[in-house]
Amino acid sequence: MRHDDRTIRSIGEFITNLRDTTKGTLVWFRGQKNSSWSLLPNIARKTEQHPNGLIDHEIPAIKRFKQNADAFLLRLPQDEWGWIFLMQHHRGLTRLLDWSESPLVALYFALAECDDGSDGVVWCLDPMALNTLSGHRRTNKRDVLAFGVDEALDSYLPERVGDKGADMQPIAAIGPRNSRRMIAQSGTFTIMHHQILPVEKVGDGNHAWRLIIPAADKPALRQELKLLGFNEFLLFPDLETLAIHTQELLQ
Repeated sequence: MRHDDRTIRSIGEFITNLRDTTKGTLVWFRGQKNSSWSLLPNIARKTEQHPNGLIDHEIPAIKRFKQNADAFLLRLPQDEWGWIFLMQHHRGLTRLLDWSESPLVALYFALAECDDGSDGVVWCLDPMALNTLSGHRRTNKRDVLAFGVDEALDSYLPERVGDKGADMQPIAAIGPRNSRRMIAQSGTFTIMHHQILPVEKVGDGNHAWRLIIPAADKPALRQELKLLGFNEFLLFPDLETLAIHTQELLQ
């Protein structure tokens, strides 16, 4: 990894460590409530019934989703990526992994309620370094790959990924923020090819590093985020979370 693990116990320490590790670099963030989890999309995660994940079920899952989604949509996605983003938005099986351009968004998810006593983690990612390691060097160091724009991403479409002879490494890309949630969370993505390879394991790993939140310090950090006005409604802006937020304000 680019930096050794750093422990954070307060918002102040979080800011200090961000300042020390992200100088002059485009960085994305991902919060996970258990620091032992690898950076894998849900379709690649092991389960008791599927020790190799569900990567081979991707196309059947998309077909089934399309079969029943029409009745719930005012407007159908315009292309295959649109369907994949829609599935990701509704927790479907995809090869996408969510990231954010906001470190506070990542911290919020790292502090999610978890009763197993696990340390949380905020992963930091240099997306340009990841893409260079994966063979996608850009002329402009701030030019991130974009779904629906850069042809390099077409090799990651579901119908092409099944070609085992053309296996590729995970890459970072931006997509259309076509929902309030995506805008609120400053969402970005990495996407895996057919090979089950965690993002942190690409190349020499110099594109990623971690900020660890000890389990015992999670409650205090949640309170600090709350003091800053950072809450569920900011990240999931809809009527249900608005109602919950309003109730909390009146308590």
